[in-house]
Amino acid sequence: MKLPTDQSIDIPNDDIYLNDKLSRELEVLNIVELITKLSNPCTIAVDSSWGTGKTTFLRFLQAELQQRDIKVSYFNAWEKDFDKEPFLLIVNHIVSKFSEKESDVREIKKIAVNVLKSITVNGSKAVINSLLPAKVGDNLIEFFGNVTEEIASDIFENLSQEEDEIKRLQEKLTLLVEKNNKMVILIDELDRCKPSFSIELLERIKHIFNTPNIIFVLGTDLDQLGKAISGVYGESYDGRKYLDRFFDFEFNLNIPTYEDFWQSLIENYTGKNDIETLNNKSDILTYGLWFTQHLHLSARDVKRLYTKFYLASLSEHSGNNLPLILLLSVVKNHSKALYTNIKLNSFNLDELFEFMKFKNITLMHTNDEITSKILVLIHNLLLANQNEVKSSEIIDLLSKNFANPSMKAFIEHFLDRYKDDDKLSIDNLESVYKAVDLQGISHKQFANVSASIQTSFGQATITSSN
Repeated sequence: MKLPTDQSIDIPNDDIYLNDKLSRELEVLNIVELITKLSNPCTIAVDSSWGTGKTTFLRFLQAELQQRDIKVSYFNAWEKDFDKEPFLLIVNHIVSKFSEKESDVREIKKIAVNVLKSITVNGSKAVINSLLPAKVGDNLIEFFGNVTEEIASDIFENLSQEEDEIKRLQEKLTLLVEKNNKMVILIDELDRCKPSFSIELLERIKHIFNTPNIIFVLGTDLDQLGKAISGVYGESYDGRKYLDRFFDFEFNLNIPTYEDFWQSLIENYTGKNDIETLNNKSDILTYGLWFTQHLHLSARDVKRLYTKFYLASLSEHSGNNLPLILLLSVVKNHSKALYTNIKLNSFNLDELFEFMKFKNITLMHTNDEITSKILVLIHNLLLANQNEVKSSEIIDLLSKNFANPSMKAFIEHFLDRYKDDDKLSIDNLESVYKAVDLQGISHKQFANVSASIQTSFGQATITSSN
């Protein structure tokens, strides 16, 4: 089974936006229009919260620029943040993607190493840090008053060496750009990196790669990255304002709706039991939207929920119970204790209704059919869990939890309507639990599916479509 990932999204050359599920084309074209007009060095932030499809956006941007013969490359910062020095990573990426002559590659890499030495190992910062006492405090003036002429000479010599090496590197990069006309480097997942790595990468880009016609486009969540920086420097430090100095332009991606998000996930991930058989996928979409809106699930919640649900649908134990599996996956994701009690048949129905936010709501026959279907699922779950309990007793339990005085008749109406519906029946409750617990799923399959969905182009921060 082939799983789609961001790295393998089908972007046909003759129809780049064929699989543009979140309608990003206009936003891509807006940035492309800016890039084509730029000649100065420039850093652009594609700013959007976690899970809004920034990676997909950058992939579409890459394809669009390539079609216009603009040299472009893609760099995933998060995959590299274990490295201590982002500067060399960026240099290596640029020369490997944009330089065709091996001699140029070697020369630029050599200069880059000299730059790094001058600003970290033998450079002015290292010299000063090695000379400063552990606690300077009030002795700062006294300390600098005792700096000898020889030490001062060393400090300024290193400063001069640093400037010379950076200038040499910029000259070489300028020659490289001239051969390519313009170079665009797309940097993704910056907000997922360690704050120290992100800060250094931004500083190096802004101060060292300050070369005409080199354009950096960074996909990140500026608010989250700012908070991470504040965590490093202290809560009183304005990390978001600190980031402003690095970006010449900021683009905010439009936020997709709940429906866009679920539709994208469902269309790109179907299990062996074929979700398409459920009324052309509409059932899972309807249930998913209900849980997302009614329980106020976040983008992260939905992504995790769908990952677990999709894996469960692949299980040999899933049978024809996908709606119930989705319901139990929601419970397990947000209250493992309640899920365990349901499995042990020791839960309180009031507790489940409290979790589902069913308490004191009033339903109407005309506009809340999906809520009624979920009540039917709960009814069938209770009935399968407790063979000795009659359906009428469960109806009494269900109806007493609602403000509507005619709820009992209402529930009976929908139970009668859907009692023979295969989508709401329970083939084997024990198998349902095994599917939800991901039994029959290999570790490799789990890892592949999880990674695929977590980085898929269906990512979205969800907003109500109402």
